[in-house]
Amino acid sequence: MEQNGELAGYLGVDNPPPDKIINIASLLQTLCYFVSLALQHAESQKKLSYLSYHDNSTTFYNRNRYIKDTQKLFNMDTSLGIIYLDVNGLKDVNAQFGHEVGDALLVECARRMKMVFKKADFYRIGGDEFIIIIIIICQSIKKESFEKRVKELSESFSKKPVCQVAIGTQWTNAVGNINEMIAEADARMYENKKEFYHKHMISRRYRHHSDEMLHLTNIDYLESEIENGHFVVYLQPKILCEDRSCVGAEALIRYCDNAGTLIPPLFFLPLLEGVELVDLIDFFVLDTVCQKIKYWLDKEMKIIPLSINFSIESLRGKSFVERILEICKKYQIPTKYIEIEITERVHDEKNFEIKTVISKLRSAGFIVAIDDFGTEYANLALLSDAEFDILKLDKSLISNVALNPRTNIIMEYISKICHRLGVDMIAEGIESEEQFFTLCSYGVETVQGYLFSKPLAINVFEEKYLS
Repeated sequence: MEQNGELAGYLGVDNPPPDKIINIASLLQTLCYFVSLALQHAESQKKLSYLSYHDNSTTFYNRNRYIKDTQKLFNMDTSLGIIYLDVNGLKDVNAQFGHEVGDALLVECARRMKMVFKKADFYRIGGDEFIIIIIIICQSIKKESFEKRVKELSESFSKKPVCQVAIGTQWTNAVGNINEMIAEADARMYENKKEFYHKHMISRRYRHHSDEMLHLTNIDYLESEIENGHFVVYLQPKILCEDRSCVGAEALIRYCDNAGTLIPPLFFLPLLEGVELVDLIDFFVLDTVCQKIKYWLDKEMKIIPLSINFSIESLRGKSFVERILEICKKYQIPTKYIEIEITERVHDEKNFEIKTVISKLRSAGFIVAIDDFGTEYANLALLSDAEFDILKLDKSLISNVALNPRTNIIMEYISKICHRLGVDMIAEGIESEEQFFTLCSYGVETVQGYLFSKPLAINVFEEKYLS
């Protein structure tokens, strides 16, 4: 018997009657066929079972296993330590150096975690988020020992090659509500992350911008910078797989400092989110997009839908849909030309009914896309709960789609679900022809990424794609 071109085993019969050899040979061939099918099925089930609970890149447990395991940790009479860790600047690394470097960074971070905490449960619960849970069986291990290990972990990330991370921790001598403990660790991690962005700004290239970035947290200064044209909108084309034509674009914000350097949103959006001013940027982008579509309509140019990312802060704001409609009405823009991108993570926001917002947007004629699908390990609950038009596959999900059979299995199922639901798919972060052809074979309708174009200034975009 062969399986995937390799020898899998033998089937034979001892001392067959000479007059039955032909029949027995035919029987063995049939048995080989069915046994091979059974072996392939068992192997597929084994792979699917592993994929259900493990992250392929780091070999850590994934979000599914994390949810399952934490349900067992309520009201335990034992000491327990939690570490919530987030890798700073992963998206920037992916954008500048490619996803192979970003994946290697995650693997290196995972290795250092395992080096320090040899006996622990490790989970990758998001694209750049990890949780370590240490259940203390031996009561002689105290909080001081846990904190010493955390310090050792933090110091390990400063060794070359440097991995910039934010860490939050929580310790208890007796577990009560595990979710509250994790939330506290998450909050401490977030404070550590804000401190990092305020003081270090990740890249030496932009370190001299630190003071200028912090000024943006002053609402008067921010509004002045917007009014004076220091924030500019770039467009990255969306390419139809069928004929490689441009059928849309994503609007992306950049900040232009006094020296004329364009600074990516990674270096200012976290600051604005921290002081709840990011909605000013969101609606500035929308206003700019509507102005541009109005110009295209007046000039009878080719019209394509433009997509805009809205932060959780904007989505939760009062009269969010009404504000968008008001801007569209101001420029007399049909809502069908505006695509609203909503991050997958919004679905997990407490006390926020995202389904209602999506329903209002679609009723008003807007296109609604779920962005970053895959960063939270494919939130299937979102697919069943909310009706939307487009599913945007995150680059972390499809970066190795051309090479990894397991990713192919996941893509096959996502594709089938989307087609059954009547949802279009867009894949972002496409960097190679192999990725492009593989995704096209799964029925992905549209792609975007550096294989086709980096984000472009609007006038350059118009000349290249609309003239």
